[in-house]
Amino acid sequence: MSLGGPSSSLLESQAYSRIYNEGVLIVASAGNLGDSSYGFPASYSSVMSVSAVDSGNKHASFSQRNDQVEISAPGVSIVSTFPGNR
Repeated sequence: MSLGGPSSSLLESQAYSRIYNEGVLIVASAGNLGDSSYGFPASYSSVMSVSAVDSGNKHASFSQRNDQVEISAPGVSIVSTFPGNR
């Protein structure tokens, strides 16, 4: 998922935990503020948090850096399915 915000929610956290406990891996973008703040849903313990790297495998300047990030993936100059490649 590529969505979220800076605030956590008990109801949302419980929902993601329930889904995770049913055997579903939930993966979300860590965020695009380029700092160490936490973004949700990526920072819930039941969600895998993903940061971005560029083509040189360097951390993307816009991507979050915090202790909840578990994995990195290509995130710079990625072709999109959104009209106009935006």
